Amino acid sequence: MNSINNDASIEKETESSNDERYLVPGLIRGLAILKLFDQHHQEMTISEIAEKIDVNRSSAFRLIHTLEHCGYLRKMSQKTYALNSNVMELGFNSLSKSSLTDLAAPIMRELRDRVKIAVHLSVLEGTDIVFVSNVQSNGPFTSTVHIGTRWPAHATVIGQLILSQLSEAEVIKRYENIQDWKIFSERTPRNIEALLERLREVRNQPFMVSWGHFNTDMAACAAPIYSQASGKMSAILSVSCPLSTYTEDQFRGEVANTVIECADKISKFIYV
Repeated sequence: MNSINNDASIEKETESSNDERYLVPGLIRGLAILKLFDQHHQEMTISEIAEKIDVNRSSAFRLIHTLEHCGYLRKMSQKTYALNSNVMELGFNSLSKSSLTDLAAPIMRELRDRVKIAVHLSVLEGTDIVFVSNVQSNGPFTSTVHIGTRWPAHATVIGQLILSQLSEAEVIKRYENIQDWKIFSERTPRNIEALLERLREVRNQPFMVSWGHFNTDMAACAAPIYSQASGKMSAILSVSCPLSTYTEDQFRGEVANTVIECADKISKFIYV
């Protein structure tokens, strides 16, 4: 009988999980403190933390002291605190066992739901880009790109973006035996010299857009995904749709910004 009552109680609590009465304010504030630290705020004082999470200095001290006791913050001096290694261990043990495609999948679905078009994940293999994950549009357009589809890297914004991180010597080596440079539009590099010039132009760009340059009736936008461990590109996040789906200004503006935002989100979880 007690077991039945306990199950009913747990089920009732689960149904009420969105009820703010069940929230723990101290835990919310503690997590908010951990999220304050980033590349630009690696150390902060108690007063700075108190101001950012909108509590008095005494409350901030108790929260910081608790996080320090649990190993999530460490005291750097008499006045400042920084993240401790336990924070990384919270997620790294599981993230390091997950594949790139597993980690990217929920954010790719989020991107699809926001821009309503097909989303792709690609890597570089030799002189080709290979699609390793796709999320179909939830509109009438169905992408013909499938997992395992290969496209020539030199001719696509996806490929040019990921090739741009390589040294010129490495690019030349990859293409030294390529005789047939397939041309898809006036924007396609026609030889190694033209490709190297294009890569110099796009190096360090946050995204690239193709407006009918590869498939003449299609638009594509690509943004890099970086490894936290090496700082290098691990993959490319991209979207594609018929040219009629968006105006070019919309595509280069709001769509591109959303792709960059989601690529940055994925990058935060990649350690390979």
